[in-house]
Amino acid sequence: MSLTAQLLPREFAARAIARVLLVDDEPHVLAVGKAVLEAHGFEAVATLSGEEALQLVRAGVEEGQRFTAAIVDLTMPGGASGFEVLEWLRACDPRLPVIACSGYFQEDVKDLCQAIGFVDVLHKPFNLESLCLAVRRAMVQESDTAESTYATFKIGAV
Repeated sequence: MSLTAQLLPREFAARAIARVLLVDDEPHVLAVGKAVLEAHGFEAVATLSGEEALQLVRAGVEEGQRFTAAIVDLTMPGGASGFEVLEWLRACDPRLPVIACSGYFQEDVKDLCQAIGFVDVLHKPFNLESLCLAVRRAMVQESDTAESTYATFKIGAV
């Protein structure tokens, strides 16, 4: 079995109805990421700006079509940084797992990203395996967060 099949089998992706938001100022990065995710059964939505990402997340929450995960480039010249976008998205949907993506990582930056709330860090250029693994980890975290919120509600209701 290939590493890709182990990371995200198509059957898993097809059953797990998931919407992934890609935010990057580079159109080719968006095109590759969107193609890879859609090939594995995800609904992938791509945008070039943090401002549009916020609008998409807000609309998704209002319409009951939440995103399962977001992948946000940290450096987007001329617009909001990935750190600002993280704050906006979390304010709009606190359960949304957000993955940082950049081509300029050092190990201490990875720790900083996770300390401020990114659930994972994806290095550019990313490959199929790293992209699918990051989304799968985010899906598991989102599921765990939803279950713990439900458990807290149930305990408090008793």
